[in-house]
Amino acid sequence: MDCEAIESRILDYLDQQLAAGDRALVETHLAGCPACRALARQLEQLDASLARSVKPPALSAGFDARLRQRLQNETKALSEVERAERKRQLQAEFEAGLAQLAGHRFTVGGLLNTLGYAALGGLVGGLLWQLLPRATTLPSGLSSGGAGPSLLPSFVASAVLLIISLAIAFPRQVRRLWPAS
Repeated sequence: MDCEAIESRILDYLDQQLAAGDRALVETHLAGCPACRALARQLEQLDASLARSVKPPALSAGFDARLRQRLQNETKALSEVERAERKRQLQAEFEAGLAQLAGHRFTVGGLLNTLGYAALGGLVGGLLWQLLPRATTLPSGLSSGGAGPSLLPSFVASAVLLIISLAIAFPRQVRRLWPAS
């Protein structure tokens, strides 16, 4: 076995939870691998340290008897009438869930409609990105140092249109982000 497989079994080995064959494999590996042997030793020390410092709470004298009685009372078999009623309840819950899902039906037309708004907003934003810098060019005499057009107006317009188109495309998510007051 490789070290990774042994590391995943060391805790079970230390807690005596492995079958005899697996236990022998781990012991053989630990005998020949100093790194895994060191890990096992560290885990044993940690376990001993925790056992010394953490004391389990004491249970009351009648705890076991009360627990057994409660388990016995609550695990009784259902009668045929109770079983039929429970089945009817589960069937009603299932059908109500299906009806709720049917109200939120996914349709190709709805998807195209939603994506159409987003695509239109993206197209308008892209056009504004291309056209606004040309429209906002300052005359060379007024600009400082003859700098080119400012991209800020087109960036702001594109961002606003993108936000609007996403809000139209995904109204439920917007309502979750900004619920009505």
